[in-house]
Amino acid sequence: MGRRRILVVDHDDEIRLSACNQLTQWGFEAIGEANGVSGLARLAHTTPTSAFAGMLLEMDMPVLGGMAVLQEMKDRHPTIPVIVMGHIPHIDKLRNAVRMWAQEYIVKPFDPELLRLKCASVFSGPPH
Repeated sequence: MGRRRILVVDHDDEIRLSACNQLTQWGFEAIGEANGVSGLARLAHTTPTSAFAGMLLEMDMPVLGGMAVLQEMKDRHPTIPVIVMGHIPHIDKLRNAVRMWAQEYIVKPFDPELLRLKCASVFSGPPH
């Protein structure tokens, strides 16, 4: 069985790269996208052999915001679990996302160990 693939969608290049690197160190295959449009496009071109086991999603993005992406995930990819991310001023948005459908949230800047634990818990199932 291959490594579980995680899609990291964040417009902040540094955070996206850092999250991808950490996920890779923890045994995941991490794919980064810079905005919600490209993230959803990546999912649209997924085959059964390249399925994603989860998504890390920044909530406060230009182009297509996190809530719009989350709604698309709920409607079109309901079996792919999502962890939403954001800074402390957006904590209410993160909590609303979990009430809406996301499985978990994490506040940035995040503690790598907390991120590892949440990813291990939420993305533990088979790829969808």
